[in-house]
Amino acid sequence: MLRYVTTRIVSSLFVLWVISVLVFALMNILPGDPAAGILGVEATPELIEATKRRLGLDKPLVERYGRWIWNALQGDLGTSLIGEVSINQYFERRVPATMQLGILSLIVVIAIAIPVGVLSALRPGSKKEVGASTLMIIGNSIPEFLTGIALVIVLGLEFGWFPIFGYVPFWEDPAENMKHMALPVIAVSLTATTLLMRQTRSAMINVLTDDYIRTARAKGLRERIVIVRHGLRNALIPIVTVFGFQAGLIFSGAVITETVFSIPGMGRLFVEAVVQERDYAVTQNVTMFFAVSVILVNLLVDLSYPLFDPRIRMGAEASE
Repeated sequence: MLRYVTTRIVSSLFVLWVISVLVFALMNILPGDPAAGILGVEATPELIEATKRRLGLDKPLVERYGRWIWNALQGDLGTSLIGEVSINQYFERRVPATMQLGILSLIVVIAIAIPVGVLSALRPGSKKEVGASTLMIIGNSIPEFLTGIALVIVLGLEFGWFPIFGYVPFWEDPAENMKHMALPVIAVSLTATTLLMRQTRSAMINVLTDDYIRTARAKGLRERIVIVRHGLRNALIPIVTVFGFQAGLIFSGAVITETVFSIPGMGRLFVEAVVQERDYAVTQNVTMFFAVSVILVNLLVDLSYPLFDPRIRMGAEASE
């Protein structure tokens, strides 16, 4: 078991290192001079060179990469090229909004997708199951940004039920915070909910036809115990896999939702750094934040497999 955990952690760290190399390389091979972009078109060559030296942009790429990684491991993300503000300050202000959006969306996904998926699998072919399947297809077909715009128009502007943009920190006003987060959470969780719902339904249909389910019913066990303890538990591996994939997409897909609803999170910071300011220092750190989020979620999913399937745990122990 220890070998299984160690292998997953080491492989995740290796993938993260490869991503960091690619991100840093891409940021430095893009056309244009960062120093010239900061100073404007009227900057003199002498001033551009002085700015490069001041920001450390005149150093070799390997040295700059090593310094970036070493400082990041110590908690120092460096400074932005625009205004030379500490990137840590950006993260301190922006991460809470993105984390709250992602966590609330995942709670909604779990609370809706798994129960509805299980209920749909119990009566395949019924009117309710056909209706739920139709809603799954529709929800999965609508792009996230289109869902956000529709929610803004209908629930925000037409009915006035929720604020359509902005963000209020939870610790300042919890009620107002939830009002502002309602529409973004719905927009983010819709696609993930429909996909997880379909996977839950498919996995449960396959499991409920197995012999051990018929044996459990023949023993006189209550239907709830048969469905939850024997059925859902054995169907969790593919469900958790899809959930992990969707969780990664939720955190990395905050770029669109935060832009539509003007939420000051990491996604909007990414757009500002790339489109408005062209600040590659902020861009590469935000990109790594999303990469770490996705890899961490997938690592947790991998480490959860032995909890749901004893065969994985016994296989890992046998290989040690």
